Amino acid sequence: MGKTSAGNVDAPQVIPIGQSEGDTTRKKFPTLLGAISQIQQFYFIEKKGQEISDDFLTIQGKMNFLQVGIGSGFVEGLAFAVITAIVVPILSDPEYMLWLGQYFPLARSRLFLWTLKCFPVLITGGLCCFIARYRVGMLTRKAVDHLLVGRVISLIAKGIIIFFGLMYVSQLITPNRAWTAAKWVSLKHYSLSTEIYRIVMNTKPNMVEAAYETIAIFTIAMLLPFVSVWGFGLADSIKKRRDKRRWERV
Repeated sequence: MGKTSAGNVDAPQVIPIGQSEGDTTRKKFPTLLGAISQIQQFYFIEKKGQEISDDFLTIQGKMNFLQVGIGSGFVEGLAFAVITAIVVPILSDPEYMLWLGQYFPLARSRLFLWTLKCFPVLITGGLCCFIARYRVGMLTRKAVDHLLVGRVISLIAKGIIIFFGLMYVSQLITPNRAWTAAKWVSLKHYSLSTEIYRIVMNTKPNMVEAAYETIAIFTIAMLLPFVSVWGFGLADSIKKRRDKRRWERV
């Protein structure tokens, strides 16, 4: 540390923890947790009242957060699609549900199966709601907003794909096609073919319902983090007003 012409000690330069010379804006975060950790570092600095230049988060830095948001939304949507493909046939066929319940008792619970289907959305959406509390300063606002916008873009794309995919498969399934596919999968074992055929035909009408459920679930998943951001912002604003009133009364 040097001294100014007046002999006072200069204030130390603010550099985010573990970063130097703008590395934060250049390096990529491979996971959502990595991006959240970076936002927490920004939050720690801004909460202490230390100002970070608005230019610290470069275009590359904003794109990093946007890409993480898109990536997390893609993984979230893909996991949702895979689990939906497993859960919908179970929910559609009571006999299949009872048989599976012999080995996995929780498979008999519709609530558990529906929660399992929504699990990827609940986890990622919960993490995005969690970071809303860190949106306090200029830098954290930009980082959080780009992360959430990236996730929204990805979820919209995946939601549309899953919706039309389920609708298309539902229209594609016919008794003849279902029976042909059942015989091929079962290697022409008649008893197994009839079981598969029954499950497929029972699943067909529920695919349309699952398609509209997907739109509803993804819409809630997209809106909830923004509602959390608004809620935390409102609570922080109310708290500041109360503190200001108390200070004025003193």
